[in-house]
Amino acid sequence: MASASHSSFTCDDRSSFVPLATVRLDLVALTLEHAPALFACASDPEVSSRFAWTRHTSLADSRRFIVRTMVAYARGGHHEWGIVRRADQALIGTCGLDVFDRSGCVADVSYALARACWGRGYATEAASAVIGFGFSVLGLRAIEAQAFAENTASQQVMAKLGMCHVDTRAVGAEDGDRSVARVWRLERERWAGWRVVTIG
Repeated sequence: MASASHSSFTCDDRSSFVPLATVRLDLVALTLEHAPALFACASDPEVSSRFAWTRHTSLADSRRFIVRTMVAYARGGHHEWGIVRRADQALIGTCGLDVFDRSGCVADVSYALARACWGRGYATEAASAVIGFGFSVLGLRAIEAQAFAENTASQQVMAKLGMCHVDTRAVGAEDGDRSVARVWRLERERWAGWRVVTIG
């Protein structure tokens, strides 16, 4: 099936923050109460090296990140969720959606999880809810994701989400070196069969 033309889509990415829920997870707005748990995740060098973000070296780093996020929530159009495991109310990571091409209605989905939570399907579950939000609420035409070539686990998540590998790019790593990232993409027409996303 051919992709629809850009003119068929209207992207509403300036909306207010919307919490989401899945079978096991609540996707919530980050608050300063989450700072210690976020720091535990973001200070782990294994996490920062796999997910291409600057490692937090102090609790203050995590607090500053959350404050910037809260300011962006207030402005509207900022889609960054804290991933909370409902069973114990623990913050286990974050998941975000960044509309980088407004005219084409294309966004990038990203996620990072605490190392203790890898391999349990949480990334797939959270990202599936965020993708559903992107298509059904924001009206996106396509959603992309990137993973370092060596991060096979993250690429498996992207495949489970129905994404297809479409490109390979050189990107900057945390240590300043260049690394290779694989770009995956999901078109709206291909999106089907996701879990129901509960909004509220």
